[in-house]
Amino acid sequence: MIEHLSFIRPILLKVGSDSHKNIFTRQVMTSEKGENRYHVDMASQFTYSSLIKPSRTKFFTGAQIGLRKNKFRDYWLDKPIHLYRMWFLFVRLVVDCEDNKIRFGAKKEHSVKLNKRFYKDWDVHSYLDASFDDWFTDKIHLFGEQEVSIVKEGELSSEHLYLKFNRNQRKEDILGQARLLLKDGRFESSAKYQIKKQYKYFYLHQQYNAFILRQNGEKNAVVGDWLRTNYAKYKDRVSTEDAALRKLCRASERVVLDVAKGEF
Repeated sequence: MIEHLSFIRPILLKVGSDSHKNIFTRQVMTSEKGENRYHVDMASQFTYSSLIKPSRTKFFTGAQIGLRKNKFRDYWLDKPIHLYRMWFLFVRLVVDCEDNKIRFGAKKEHSVKLNKRFYKDWDVHSYLDASFDDWFTDKIHLFGEQEVSIVKEGELSSEHLYLKFNRNQRKEDILGQARLLLKDGRFESSAKYQIKKQYKYFYLHQQYNAFILRQNGEKNAVVGDWLRTNYAKYKDRVSTEDAALRKLCRASERVVLDVAKGEF
């Protein structure tokens, strides 16, 4: 007979003022008989990284994200801002693994060290306790391109191209002529840090949480139930079976390894 389980969500607390370690309270799984399972308080392996809750506004399932959704401050982003948020969270996760000597993999064969030369301009160690929004506000110039603007006078610049057109012309004709003036390759982003790989945000979000749960000692049953509880309301395809969870966890480990090297 299969027993139905209900959940109390995990709680994350700080341990005193002299420590950044998180307290990770496992889910209290209660059967119909009133029996508690997995009711064990434990210190998280991670100092700065913790589980992140999904929200409906972040999971855009349409075919294309609107252009203005990729705008942050006065900069345009090549990818949706949620992917940059995940990149930041994974970098912080790598720092956590390095500082706390966390090994992972089926045989604990993996360890990571952040490529500090690649991430030099991120100043990540100065923002370990900061929110993504605070960090991204300070570092947006590294990821976005400045918004097109009207200038009264053009200045000599190797980074800007000034165009003159008759404002009575049709917009389609102006844009067509502008494309002819642009050299080949100008359709690529000029941002210093670019997302090179293709990610499905919904799946990447699960990978991040699954990695933290597994490194904190949770078994597949708990990880799968946590994912089902927090993600099933947004999409049907949630990794909960053993085979799917193994694939998800391996993928999460690969993302951590790649991010450490500067690949995302």
